[in-house]
Amino acid sequence: MRVSKKKIFWGFMFLILIAGGIICKIRWKVWFYNRPEISYVLTNEPQRVILTFGNDGELSRNVSWVCGGVSKQAKLEYTKIGSGDTLLIDGSSKFLKTLGGFSYANWAKFKDLAYGDSYSYRVWNDDRASNWYSFTMQQDSTDHFSFIFVGDVQDTLHGKTRDFMENVRYRFPQTDFYMLGGDFIERPMNCYWEEAYRSVDSIAPSKPLLVSPGNHEYVKGMVRTLEQRFNYSFSYLLESEYKNNNVYSVDYKDATIIVLDSNRDPWFLFSQREWLEKTLKNSDKKWKIVMLHHPVYSIKGKTNNILVRWMFDPLFKEYGVDLVLQGHEHNYARMTNKEGDGKMTTPVYLVSHASPKGYRLKFNGKYDRFGTNNRFYQNIDVKGDTLRIQAFLENDSLYDDMQVVKNALGIQIIDRAQNIPEILEMPWLTGKKAKEFEQNAEKWRKRSLVQ
Repeated sequence: MRVSKKKIFWGFMFLILIAGGIICKIRWKVWFYNRPEISYVLTNEPQRVILTFGNDGELSRNVSWVCGGVSKQAKLEYTKIGSGDTLLIDGSSKFLKTLGGFSYANWAKFKDLAYGDSYSYRVWNDDRASNWYSFTMQQDSTDHFSFIFVGDVQDTLHGKTRDFMENVRYRFPQTDFYMLGGDFIERPMNCYWEEAYRSVDSIAPSKPLLVSPGNHEYVKGMVRTLEQRFNYSFSYLLESEYKNNNVYSVDYKDATIIVLDSNRDPWFLFSQREWLEKTLKNSDKKWKIVMLHHPVYSIKGKTNNILVRWMFDPLFKEYGVDLVLQGHEHNYARMTNKEGDGKMTTPVYLVSHASPKGYRLKFNGKYDRFGTNNRFYQNIDVKGDTLRIQAFLENDSLYDDMQVVKNALGIQIIDRAQNIPEILEMPWLTGKKAKEFEQNAEKWRKRSLVQ
């Protein structure tokens, strides 16, 4: 008996629906479930003060903070140290209602900042003022700057990241700014926002923070949305959004620094790619540095993040991006682009994290170096023709060290970490997965230059 093509088609569609239903049931919590927020009440005092870059070039700065109570006028008061003059500037406020409570997000812009000057400031809501904080602007020079990169923070409540960040601040007091690779919070709840801020509370008011959105900053649904507190905490996003993409760029000394949002649903990535190409094409800076949450070349699986790779990586290579900073996969990994003869060149792709959580990795052969079961931070130093990347363990020992030298002779990658042993410790795996990890790690050790 012949079966018509129409019946075969509808039978096939029925099987797809059944399979889709089973997958949705298995993955429902991962894709759509948002854990209820714990109830909270914020005090009336200005709190969680964060200094960021602004939207008007390298001399612009914004400040954000939150408070509870009833609606109050937000103001920024500041003075150039030694001038004797004080400015009072009106800020903006936004009422934010969440499932656990409410707060007022506040933000303001500094005006007329100058190279090399130091400023003291505090923020107000009516008659309630914060403490005084201070910061110093960069010198008027394109020759030298440095910054700290930290991958996912994503700490538990009452976690250990504050000690980690305090140590970084102590080690590198002169760094210009900090870049955080997303998943700043564990979940979009007030208690985790408080925990995340506590981890950077001695840094955030005095050094600009640049933070890319991570998947843990998103509210799940048929269309995922960035948790509203994120944009107001990092208020440069309020003016830099492009076609519903949370993107940002700033020219700082001789570098263009770009922040992408790799968490967006696929149909948003086309317009984000459009913005990225326009930004790279318009840059005349020597160095181009990009930060996004998901690794372009995953260390968890070859097809992971494949849309991000298809959309962005060709532009990184076409327009000469030097360094790509990434998080999400909770290990350390460093990869260089390779020319036809195997010579290392740019972009350099860096995956890192500072979360107490560690994930399983697969030893992607494109990478040059891995590290597991540790927390890492990176000091990136740019001076003249050289961009130097140094990665450190939590105990401050040097784990990775490389230089990108770019001059009239071309691009040269200098790997200074060949005699630093790789740490490939067993993560939380047991049984068959643990055995598989050890076998793959041993294969990698034999392949690696470091035994």
